[in-house]
Amino acid sequence: MAPLFDGKTLEGWVQLPADSWTVKDGMIASRGVARGVMYTAKQYGNYRIIFDVRHVSGNPDHQACVLFFGVIPADGAKPRDALGAGQFILPNGSHWDYRKGHNNPSNAEFTSFPHPKFDGHQWSRVEILVNADKGTARLAVAQPVGSAAVEVVDFHVPEAGRIAPFALQMHNPGLFDEYANLAIEVNPAVDDLITVKPQP
Repeated sequence: MAPLFDGKTLEGWVQLPADSWTVKDGMIASRGVARGVMYTAKQYGNYRIIFDVRHVSGNPDHQACVLFFGVIPADGAKPRDALGAGQFILPNGSHWDYRKGHNNPSNAEFTSFPHPKFDGHQWSRVEILVNADKGTARLAVAQPVGSAAVEVVDFHVPEAGRIAPFALQMHNPGLFDEYANLAIEVNPAVDDLITVKPQP
């Protein structure tokens, strides 16, 4: 897997609004300034991303969010809310569909699986497997980090699949989230979640 974050700078990421994220102690940290997103400058079709995350605090409060199948705004254009993307809320797998004409939980398009109740204030290791060709995104979570993950939720809408950035979202002002150890595998050799299996 290739790193998506060098631990020192936010090179390779785009912030909306500007200066809403920072690097803190080798982690990506939200600054709590506004609702917005930070997305990868590169766009991806089929990929696996693994990272560690925790929600530090919020006022008003909301758990950390990530986005897939979003739309990068054209130069000078107003961005769509949450990039018009699909959303996973971490670590317990709540969700939202921000695609045009939706803006709802879209419970028919997400499938939730039985899993332990995770503490969002503790570090979790997250794996997300995205396939633009199939219009799928799968979320697995391990807590504590280093334990075997469990699949939490998936999204399956063939027409939603698109080459797109991966994005972190601040749901509202006043939120402080931290992300570490972000890495990506493009065109995964194994088309399945790998953190749910015992590691050698």
